[in-house]
Amino acid sequence: MRLILIFFSLIYLYASDLEIVKYVSNQPPKILVEYQNLPYALQRILRLDSKIISHYVVDFGIENHISNIKSEVETDNYKGYNYLLRLNWTNNQLQAILYDLHKHVTLLYKLYNASSYSVYPFVIHALSYDINNKLGFDDVGWIKQKIVYSIYTAPKEQDIFLADVTLTYRKKLISGGLNVFPKWANPQQTEIYYTKLETQPVLYRYNIYTGERKRVLSSKGMLIVSDVNGDELLLTLAVDDQPDIYRYNTINHSLTRLTKFAGIDVNGQFYDNDKIVFISDRLGYPNVYQKDLNTNKVSKLIHHGRNHIAVSAYHDNVVLSSRETNYAFSPNTFNLLLINKNTNFIKRLTYGGKNFLPTFSSDGGTILFIKEQRFNSKLGIIRLKENKIFYFKISKKMQSFDF
Repeated sequence: MRLILIFFSLIYLYASDLEIVKYVSNQPPKILVEYQNLPYALQRILRLDSKIISHYVVDFGIENHISNIKSEVETDNYKGYNYLLRLNWTNNQLQAILYDLHKHVTLLYKLYNASSYSVYPFVIHALSYDINNKLGFDDVGWIKQKIVYSIYTAPKEQDIFLADVTLTYRKKLISGGLNVFPKWANPQQTEIYYTKLETQPVLYRYNIYTGERKRVLSSKGMLIVSDVNGDELLLTLAVDDQPDIYRYNTINHSLTRLTKFAGIDVNGQFYDNDKIVFISDRLGYPNVYQKDLNTNKVSKLIHHGRNHIAVSAYHDNVVLSSRETNYAFSPNTFNLLLINKNTNFIKRLTYGGKNFLPTFSSDGGTILFIKEQRFNSKLGIIRLKENKIFYFKISKKMQSFDF
């Protein structure tokens, strides 16, 4: 059937001049890059960003070295391109000029400062964000965000790292013992929450720049921060040997139990201001539920599948990790499903393997997740509108992440 559809699509394309013109006009704009002193590593990230963003194409051409990025632009020399990007990297500072070759105007002139060479991925991500913004495409602010993740490094040892979204930049933040479930504590991404397994689980707040660590609370059983909304935390706590969802206020230190079920309630997420979504086995199998915090009403949110293990919600869309096989002696398959809770729309985002911890970006257009392999993991990035997926491998098993 797919081949038949492609065949008829090709017949229609070549039978209509209008369709050919439309196809050409929908091509992403091309940006020619010229530079001074631009290391290959920075060039690589710039190319990678353009592929992930998928709104424009960067081309380094053949004769791309120039002596002065401020020299006059002769537009006749750049036929076939929409924009010209000139870059100069000197003393950990990136100078960027973006020029519209059709309108003959400068769209961007900016200096990007790096504290050291090692943070160059964040500099290029900031540039890519600005280019995308100047060209008027949908927001991609997520590409500038930092990621924190926990990986298994040895038996009873898990370390927490800081990285960019491509895992090019990596810096160890916390080591020694079991350090798990890092979560950003503020929108500025200066502090994180994480759980350290000592004689009992202890929740800490940690400043990634100063290294200052503050104890928040402890528990005899499970203690995980699953979501943060300002001064409010959603915790999974197992006070009575059964995990439930709690809300914790970091200002007045109040702890409120939100679910009370003689089973499993985990992975609470703030939703629509006055609701939470979470995973529960109330019907004998794990599924996605929601609770209205005003009425205390609990209802099943998703009616597709019977083995959901993680969830993230953005407006009417829900992405979840669902177990799709039930083998006793073989690896099971966990795929990501995108579901609109108000319609029957369901879209499978992954095919095969073990795909965990899906997380929406702040604009809902991108999903990050973990793809687990035998002895290592991949960080996956799904661009929903662009219908593309990218993977970045790490040579250890990733326990959890946040961005």
